[in-house]
Amino acid sequence: MKRIIVLVLVLVGCVKFSDAQIETYPEKYGFKVWTGQMVPDFEVKMTNGKTVKMKKLRGKVVLLDFVGVHCGPCIAGLKKFEKGIFERFKGKDLVVIPILVKYKNLEEVKKFQERLGFTFPFGLDEDFGIASLFYNQGIPRYFVVDRKGKIVYHGPSYMPGTWEVMLEAIDKALKEKK
Repeated sequence: MKRIIVLVLVLVGCVKFSDAQIETYPEKYGFKVWTGQMVPDFEVKMTNGKTVKMKKLRGKVVLLDFVGVHCGPCIAGLKKFEKGIFERFKGKDLVVIPILVKYKNLEEVKKFQERLGFTFPFGLDEDFGIASLFYNQGIPRYFVVDRKGKIVYHGPSYMPGTWEVMLEAIDKALKEKK
């Protein structure tokens, strides 16, 4: 029993240390922008045919999630969106933009959405042009942007505990005045 407790404490410590490292040295983890900086301006074409412009989203809280169609951790995170994001924040000023950076073509994207039952639209970053404003490599990546356009959370979604930290950042940003 003591071994299990020690193991759990070590794992929790490693997660906290890793998260702190990403916050303290984001450039070492491939981030080009991070918490405290203004979000880069971009526009992205969505799978529903609409175009979203980041600068037009001022006044709303934005969750950006950079993902790929064959990325296991990306898919695991996206599967949490329906209950963990859309239901939880329904009726709030939250805009969620999952951006696909790794895919072959639109047909592959449609099959991906059908196969996994995703009914929400995805942004299409065909040439990694949008993602390259945010990071060098590695997915999934989350960014939470407050109503003023400032990044209030950045992190990879595959690390234990990052989902909860991201949700806290969204909650806090939504509570701030417009």
